[in-house]
Amino acid sequence: MSLRHAILVLLQDQEASGYDLAREFANSIGLVWNATHQQIYLELGKLNDQNMVKFRHIPQDGKPDKKLYRITEEGRDELIRWLRKPAAPPRIRDAFMVKIAGGALSDSSSILRELDDQADLRRERLHTFEALAKKLDEQGRDKDLFTYLTLRRGILDQQAWLHWADEVKTALNKREILSTSA
Repeated sequence: MSLRHAILVLLQDQEASGYDLAREFANSIGLVWNATHQQIYLELGKLNDQNMVKFRHIPQDGKPDKKLYRITEEGRDELIRWLRKPAAPPRIRDAFMVKIAGGALSDSSSILRELDDQADLRRERLHTFEALAKKLDEQGRDKDLFTYLTLRRGILDQQAWLHWADEVKTALNKREILSTSA
């Protein structure tokens, strides 16, 4: 997936500023694709140059003009083309998993400390996803079904990771007990 398609997805229903898009990344697409403000603004410029989006200036008192972007027909055509094309399998790049794979060379206590830190982040993310899903439920999830389905995947992913973390804790604690009694 490219950043351009994530931006086009966000612009498919309404116009938005770069700031609005960055905020939406944090609340929706950001569940599955991360981007910095700088990356978003750079990509908006490219999309504009390629006639995939257009913008209009909104004058603001005491601040630079705001640009509100909207998807063009060319952008919509590109998005539809991309949506119909099969997605490549995701590439996993998880430094912590590499540490687990090399765990035999490390001590269990340092792995467990990092595991706890990672679990705290996952619990926080799970809480955020659940709160967003609840909000969609209250508003009628059918109105935004695809965002809800994306949230459900995020929720299940975090729950699975936390379940796996419990297995790791159990295995490493058992390993420590065995190594101290030997």
